[in-house]
Amino acid sequence: MSWRLSIWVLSAASLAAQGPHSVNDTIDLVRTALRGKQTDRQTARSLRKWKLSESLDARAVEELESDGAGPATVAELERLRLASAALPKPATAPAFDSPPVPAPQEQSRIVEEARAIALTYTDSLPNFIAIESVRRYTGDHGSWRLKDTLHIKLSYFEKAEDYAVMTVNGRPSNLAYEAIGGTISEGEFGSMLREVFEPRSRAELHWDHWTRLRGRPAHVYSFRVRPEHSRYTMAYGNSSGRHTITAGQHGFVYVDAETRQIVRIASEADSIPEDFLVRSSATSLDYGFADVGGQRYLLPLRAEVHMTTPSLDTRNEVEFQSYQKFAADSSIRYEGPVPPKK
Repeated sequence: MSWRLSIWVLSAASLAAQGPHSVNDTIDLVRTALRGKQTDRQTARSLRKWKLSESLDARAVEELESDGAGPATVAELERLRLASAALPKPATAPAFDSPPVPAPQEQSRIVEEARAIALTYTDSLPNFIAIESVRRYTGDHGSWRLKDTLHIKLSYFEKAEDYAVMTVNGRPSNLAYEAIGGTISEGEFGSMLREVFEPRSRAELHWDHWTRLRGRPAHVYSFRVRPEHSRYTMAYGNSSGRHTITAGQHGFVYVDAETRQIVRIASEADSIPEDFLVRSSATSLDYGFADVGGQRYLLPLRAEVHMTTPSLDTRNEVEFQSYQKFAADSSIRYEGPVPPKK
């Protein structure tokens, strides 16, 4: 087994050096790695030097993720997707098994069923606390360096979120959430859903494609919210001042084919004023079931937030863990390792 593994890694490295590659080459590489039981880290390493001749779209990434591609591999595929956005579409479209496209009336019905669930989503949630683990990276042109790791106590009570910093790089901290600096995000518990589905947003939703997400079929709809109807806010600043804008947004919503629940939202800001420091902002949020007080609820599982300025790129990887029922005397601790002092 180790001999075959060495041969595959050598072949992948050789292919990466040859480049640029088609989208189908990329899909073949990842699926071959999965069949050969390569580790997530090994596959990601092979993709790190991969160059594309065609644009890789979100659906290909989703299908490979559902096939079993790990988080490091998916992160590299996302990097390739963004880097290849301006390239031509694949000469030969990737072949994915899909049901027939729903008829227009069925598409509209699916949207309205998803809207009804989304707009009552926060009403269905219990009061709870959880740990939000945030790995924050900085970089340039897709080369990322880990800046810090935060663990935050997230309290959700009476439909309001509260964030309390527990540790920074494994060491206890009493900093206020807003005082941490760098890129931070909030509003994962319902805000993104409302911004797309509330009638006042006048979101334009259109069928886009079928996909599989974590092994389940899902309808994918593109959406756009014009800036004049949007409540998507972006801000930067420090102790001397804060600058805030409301941007438009576009992206995709993923509707579980059976339950009609939203299982992913991928959103990008648009119509950003030219004099605003932040040049781009993109968020992907995944929902899944978690146990709270002995009952199962659809809750955020993980998120990624990318932002760029003229001088810096940032990426936050967020995971939501240790959900438990909120009570007056609730307590929660992060018991991860404390990194050594440098």
